Amino acid sequence: MEHANSQGFGNRKSYDSLFAFSVRELAASTLLGALSIFFVFLPDVRLPWGMAALDFIAVPWIIALLLFGLKAGFLTSVMGTLGIFFFSEELVPLIGAVMKFSASIPLVIIPAAIFGFSRFRLYNEGVKMKKVYAFSMGIAIVVRCFVTMLLNYYWAIPLMFGINPVDVPASFNWFFWGSEMNPNLLTFYVLGISLWNTWQGIIDVVVAWLVVYPTKLYKQYGIWQGPV
Repeated sequence: MEHANSQGFGNRKSYDSLFAFSVRELAASTLLGALSIFFVFLPDVRLPWGMAALDFIAVPWIIALLLFGLKAGFLTSVMGTLGIFFFSEELVPLIGAVMKFSASIPLVIIPAAIFGFSRFRLYNEGVKMKKVYAFSMGIAIVVRCFVTMLLNYYWAIPLMFGINPVDVPASFNWFFWGSEMNPNLLTFYVLGISLWNTWQGIIDVVVAWLVVYPTKLYKQYGIWQGPV
């Protein structure tokens, strides 16, 4: 069986084949992408502005990364994002799709980069693997928080509600905290965005880990061992 990334991140051949998918990668991405779309249809609790308080849409994205590598994780992410756009009940599906992709794709790209450049093998469930996984996902969640802060401030909330960015903290705080939190509008805006995205990110990361490693799924189906 040929490994999807056996040449390593730093090898020229691996970059030349960046957009070349094996049949197994395509099949796995299609199945996991369909699972991601299925999660779009599940009943959920939504925050006042239409965003889900908790969802599992990005869990298959991370599973695809852990089992089949970065390309499969990215393709699954794109499929899940399209599922939100076409089937979500959000107020503005385009905004929801872009925000979900922007918030969750760091959980795919950043761990892949850290695993790759550290030349760490994913076929491991020991203490070292857990530490590297926690470290890489911790960085990814921090990036997620910054990305969503900026997008919500300058694009998503202004576009959805027709307000200026300067009014976003007050509007967000009213919905999220129940008041405008004067005179600390920006502080509580940052805190609210960070708390929710950290919560959602941890759920995604932990559930994906529990699906792939304690079940030994990576030994049965995984083909991406990381660079040798």
